[in-house]
Amino acid sequence: MKNFIINNARIVTPTEVIDGGGIAVKNGIIAQVSGSPIHDDLPGFENLDAKGLILMPGIIDIHTDAMDYEINPRTSADFPIDVAFSELEKKLCGAGITTVYHSIHLGYRDAEFNLCSKYSRLQVFENVYAEARKHTMINNKIHLRYEISGKEDYDLCFELIEKGYISLFSFMDHTPGQGQYPLDKYLLAARRRGVSEQEAMQELEMKRARPSISKEQIKALACFLKDRNIPIASHDDDSVEKVNENHEMGISICEFPINMETARRATELNMSVTGGASNVLRGGSTGGNLHARDAIAEGVMDTICSDYYPPAILHSIFMLGEHHVLPLNQAINLATLNAARAVNMHQSTGSIEAGKDADMILIDYSNNFPTVIKTIVSGNISSKFSLKTNRVPEFSNML
Repeated sequence: MKNFIINNARIVTPTEVIDGGGIAVKNGIIAQVSGSPIHDDLPGFENLDAKGLILMPGIIDIHTDAMDYEINPRTSADFPIDVAFSELEKKLCGAGITTVYHSIHLGYRDAEFNLCSKYSRLQVFENVYAEARKHTMINNKIHLRYEISGKEDYDLCFELIEKGYISLFSFMDHTPGQGQYPLDKYLLAARRRGVSEQEAMQELEMKRARPSISKEQIKALACFLKDRNIPIASHDDDSVEKVNENHEMGISICEFPINMETARRATELNMSVTGGASNVLRGGSTGGNLHARDAIAEGVMDTICSDYYPPAILHSIFMLGEHHVLPLNQAINLATLNAARAVNMHQSTGSIEAGKDADMILIDYSNNFPTVIKTIVSGNISSKFSLKTNRVPEFSNML
C-alpha cells in the first residue's frame, strides 16, 4: 500500500463533483478529501497531479457472467481456470471495476448444455474461489446464481455457502412462459428459429414439466443465507405478486425486473433494484423487456451491473450524465455506492469519503469518451496494465 496525495482532480463524491480538489490516501484508506489542493509536503507521501482528470469511486459489479465465458468462450473450448481468472481480471481492471461478483450459475442445465465444458460446476466454484484468495489486482467475490429447476444441486448450494465461497446469492427461473421469456416472446423466438408453434408448445410443456425445488426449500435456503448475512437477489421478476413474495422471504435485491410495475413495487419496498448497464448502453433489453434507462429516469432502478459485458458500466454511467438522465455524481452512484449498499459493503467502499478504502479510478473524459487511466484498489495503483496518455505523466513513476 502507498501513501499519496492526488491534487487537481475532478473528484466525484456521492453528492457533488469537486473541481480542482485533492485527496490524501494513507495505508490504503482515504484520509482526507478536500475542495482545494492538499499541501504536498507531507513526509512519506507521493505527490500526484491529476491535471483535471476525473477521480471517481471504483466500480462495483454485482452481476457479471464474464467468468464462465472466459473459461468457455466457445462450446467445448475449455481454458485453464487460473488463466481465465487472470486474463479476466486485467479486462475488469481496465474497465474500472475494483470489486467484482463473479456470477456463476448452478443447476442451469440449458447453460451447461450450451457450454459443454469439461469442468463440473463444483470445479468452477472451487477454482475461482481459490484464485480469488491469492494476491489479486481487484477484489473478487462469487455470486451464486441458482436455477430452481436444478434439484440435484440443491444440497450443493448449502455446501458452497458453508465453505465460505459465496458472497451473494440469487434465485433464477428461466422456465419459458414467465420471467424474461413470456409466452408471446417465446413463440416469436421459436418462429425465428424455424420451429412451428405446435413444436414450440411441446418444447415449452417439456420444460415446464421439469421438477423444481419447492417453495419450502426456497424458504429454507433463504433462511440459511440470511443467518450468514449473505444478501439474496431475485431474478427476472415479472409481477408485483412475485416481488411481494420475495420481499417476505427476506430477498433484498430485485434483479432485472421485467416491467415498470415490478421495479416500482420493489422500490416501494426499499429493495435494491438492479438493471443491466448493457441495457442502458445498447438502448434497451435484448428480449424487449424493461428499458433500464426509463426505469432509472423514473427513479425505480438504483443500481446497475454489467450483466454480460463489463465495459458497459463505465460507458453507461457517463451516457446517463451526458444525456441529463441523472447528474454525473448520481449516475456514478448507480455503479458504486448504491451497488455497495445492495451487498452491504457501503461502510467500507463505494464512495470517495474519508475512512473508506481507497478504491478509485482516474478517468480521462476528453472527447466525451471515458477512458480508465489508473485503477486504484486499497491504495494500490495498478501496474499490470497501462494506457498511454499525455495528460498525466506524473503517474508514470508509479509503475
